Amino acid sequence: MRKFALTFGLLLLFSSCEKIPQTSQEQYRKGIEAAMKEDWGRSAFLLQKALDSGELSPKEQEVAQIALADAYFNQGDYENAALNYEEFLQLYPASPKAKDALFRLGVCYLNLVKGPQWDVSFAKKAYGLFSEFIKRYPKDFRISKAEEYRKIAKKILAEHEIYIGGTYDMLRKFTASIYRYKDVKAKYSDVEPLDRLNYLLGRAYYYTPVQSKEEIERLKRSLDKEEEKLRSKDPDERRVAKNRVALIEKDIKKWKELAKENRKIGKEILEKLVRDYPNSEYALKAKDILKGIKHLEVEPVVNPIKHSIWWKIKETL
Repeated sequence: MRKFALTFGLLLLFSSCEKIPQTSQEQYRKGIEAAMKEDWGRSAFLLQKALDSGELSPKEQEVAQIALADAYFNQGDYENAALNYEEFLQLYPASPKAKDALFRLGVCYLNLVKGPQWDVSFAKKAYGLFSEFIKRYPKDFRISKAEEYRKIAKKILAEHEIYIGGTYDMLRKFTASIYRYKDVKAKYSDVEPLDRLNYLLGRAYYYTPVQSKEEIERLKRSLDKEEEKLRSKDPDERRVAKNRVALIEKDIKKWKELAKENRKIGKEILEKLVRDYPNSEYALKAKDILKGIKHLEVEPVVNPIKHSIWWKIKETL
């Protein structure tokens, strides 16, 4: 019985091996045939083996490389697809298929983006690739899609900056969030609603006194310690303490002035928001703030990325 089981197992092994083409030419041909039948897993397997052999002709290598990338793409394996599209563009930049590889590489990177709260390196790459596609192939039938996808990539980058700004808001570091929101307004106002940006920016300016109060309290604690050292018997320690006291008092004065100045700027921005966007949800919040009602909640981040299958279906119709 045991001998029969072993013999049967060997027969199964040999029969399965017979299904796998043994020569690189057969693997290449069967891999292309599998792709035509949309058997993406088998196509990727065979084409990878054919390419690894190093025995294909230059033209066959070019066809196999783009077909392999497409197989991974249609499987939803965007990481391997991206690697193979990148390799194809490096090896065959003048190929008629280069524009297809460039476009789909951008789609791959969008699919690899988790969202604005995480690393946005892939979003930056996608934005750059679609920008390059638009510049190089302005008459391509996918130009409107490229513009749409570039806008999505840009939206992710903008939301990432807003997310960082929101983190600073949560920590009451409004001077840092002001910098972020100003940068978003300067670079991404075409993908971000202005009422939202003005609200975030105006609120950060308006609440700078909250941060100022905390900073001044911290400085005053340091000031008390340095003033104690002014009574030291050591003349060097007294001299150093005197200099530090002067610096701390200067910083306290700066924070007081900044609090006053930023409150005024914030008030002007919020008042303008109310006038310009009377029906906006952010105008309503701005009104509350101006009335003394606190709105320190973190602004939710928008994630424009949809499920990866959406990209797969849309790009393979």
